Amino acid sequence: MWARLKRIFGWLQERITWKIGRRILAGLTLFVFFYYLIGMVIVENINDDKDYAANSLVDTTIGSHAVAMSAAMIDREVNQHSWISNDPWFKPGALLDNMAHYQKGIISANAIFAIELKDQLSRTRGSSQVDKELQDVASGINYAPDRWYWDPSVSIFLFVAPAEKQYNSALRKLKSYNQRLAIGEAVFERRTDNLLSTLDKFSLDIGSASNEIAQKIDNGIGCVLDTKADDLFYNIKGRTYAYWLLLKGLRLDFEKVITDKDVGNSWNQLAQSLSSAIDLDPMIVSNCDTDGFLFQNHIAAQGFYLLRARTQLKEITNILLK
Repeated sequence: MWARLKRIFGWLQERITWKIGRRILAGLTLFVFFYYLIGMVIVENINDDKDYAANSLVDTTIGSHAVAMSAAMIDREVNQHSWISNDPWFKPGALLDNMAHYQKGIISANAIFAIELKDQLSRTRGSSQVDKELQDVASGINYAPDRWYWDPSVSIFLFVAPAEKQYNSALRKLKSYNQRLAIGEAVFERRTDNLLSTLDKFSLDIGSASNEIAQKIDNGIGCVLDTKADDLFYNIKGRTYAYWLLLKGLRLDFEKVITDKDVGNSWNQLAQSLSSAIDLDPMIVSNCDTDGFLFQNHIAAQGFYLLRARTQLKEITNILLK
């Protein structure tokens, strides 16, 4: 056996010259380069379309507009686009860190909404029973976004459920809940205190995002060479985009509360601040000095709109308290 293998290797050595070897190596290099390049072009899709899921805002047969909007976002990022946050090194999406952080931001905001939906919006009172499907939704959407089929931190020898599988399971149950809600077999309490609680949770996360930006500005290095600034920028962009869409749905769900409390103008101003943050789309995200002469600090600009949005959220919740 070993003698046969030795003869085969000897035969290959005689026929594959160094010149041919270099050509093979160059060909493989070009193949890998174009595989990743073309794959990245095909896969990349940072979708910040603010008119997305507009049909759900005029469909009167659905249970909750905000729930329908959440389901639409999850379905788009996981199924219509490629979920790349857990792509291993041999897939082109592994190099698209901006899109990965954007997707994580969208899921993160929807995870916060799912918890609020389970704990507050779907319960007649705090002591009422938790909706079983929404309990599974909250658990599924809070699953680690970068977990693939094999995760050595969980098990070296066994496969684990990837993020997409958990998110799709949560998505099915979220849609099922909304269908039950539409025919009166589930609860979605459109009370002022529920809207107030939901907006408070959004405000806390926006405040946390602002703090992350402040820490990054204080500790960042390299101006346009700060390789972590774009990760933070796109994660927060994803969270902001998700909140903007969820708030569109909540405005219809709580239309009576918003009208009775006369917070429509404040809501419009909040939407405009979030919209301005979403519209930031630099070619290269910089973390330069905030008073820099040549370069803008993009995460500082993002932070400005977030702080303004949080202030406007506080104004709305203060009015709702009265």
